[in-house]
Parts: sequence; C-alpha cells; structure tokens
Amino acid sequence: MKLLDFFKIFRRKTAARSKLETDGYLPLLWEDDYCQIVIVPLENTAYVLKSIAEIEPLSEASRTDFGFTEVFEHGEMPITTISEEIRIDYLTGLLTSFEFERAKNIDYNGDKIIDCTTAQTKAFGFSSFTMFFETEGEFVKHISLSISELVSLAEISVEKLELIKSVLYRLGEECEMILVDWNSMELIDLRNRYQINNYLSYFCK
Repeated sequence: MKLLDFFKIFRRKTAARSKLETDGYLPLLWEDDYCQIVIVPLENTAYVLKSIAEIEPLSEASRTDFGFTEVFEHGEMPITTISEEIRIDYLTGLLTSFEFERAKNIDYNGDKIIDCTTAQTKAFGFSSFTMFFETEGEFVKHISLSISELVSLAEISVEKLELIKSVLYRLGEECEMILVDWNSMELIDLRNRYQINNYLSYFCK
C-alpha cells in the first residue's frame, strides 16, 4: 500500500469516527483491557480468591513505574455466565430502566467500528462507564466493564453514579453475581452495597 493511500484511509476512518462521536455515545473498547473487569456468577468466588492469592505476589514483583514486566493468565471461570441463562432482554431492560444509554456502535481499538445492531457485542452506559456484554442466542455470554480512572464528579453526575450502583446491586441480588477487577486484584460481592460503594469511590476523586 502506498503511503498516500494509507493516509487517505486514515482520514476516512477518522472522519467516520468523528461523525459517530458527534451523533452520540461511542464507547471505546481496547482489546488489552477487555475482561479485566468482569461480572461473573457468585459460584466462582473460591476460584477467584485462589487465583488472586496466586497472581498478586507475582504481579507485585513485576510492577514498574510503567506497568508490569510480566503477563499473568487467570484462566476461564469454572462457572460460566452463559450457564446462568441471563436473558438478553432482561439485561437490556435492566440497563435502560436505569437510564443507561444504548450504544449503536463501539470504537474497537481506535481503528475499527463495531455495529452493535448486528454484532454479538453490545454496550450500555455513560461517557466514563460502559458495560459491555457478549451474546449467544438469547442469553448473555460475558459481561465486562470499562471504567475511566479518577473520574471527576464534573464528568459523571452524582445521579448517574447512583444509577450505576443500583444496576450493579440488582445484578448481585437478582442474578447472584460478583465483580472481579483483575487490575486491582479485587472481588466485589454485588449483593453488598457497601462493597460496591467502596469500590466505585476509587474512580471518583
């Protein structure tokens, strides 16, 4: 490919992305960050705690000012989300009832636009908080979160923060789910409002 052709394609992609951003909510999904914060069935608690205990000392030993020198695999959950048979219409109904915005498109890695109306990956949320989920048939296969670090209250209102807390709590109470943050090595029982508040407080300075 000629250099000039590359820049023409780049300009077209940039223009298309700018138009989508102008049209509304366009969440960004980085492949490296995907599934670093996940919502999974409560039955995985023992497995997650064991994995954290094994990975945390190794990750601390490899930590630098610029990240980590090693990559650590935490593996698949013994109890999958799809086995819980959470229906797509249940989750989308829950999210929209708490005013989460439905994304029409997802910006994948900054160089590809995913059409949520046809793809198996869906996204709901706000500018600084997005819930992504993959679907299979009529059920939810995976749930992951993207949360902007050190979000100021000027970027996300107190009202929206309460909506986020309510959605997470409902998933805990009604579906018996936990949140696992592999970045911070934390497990949050979503049936516990205190744990939810404490976890989210880190992101709102």
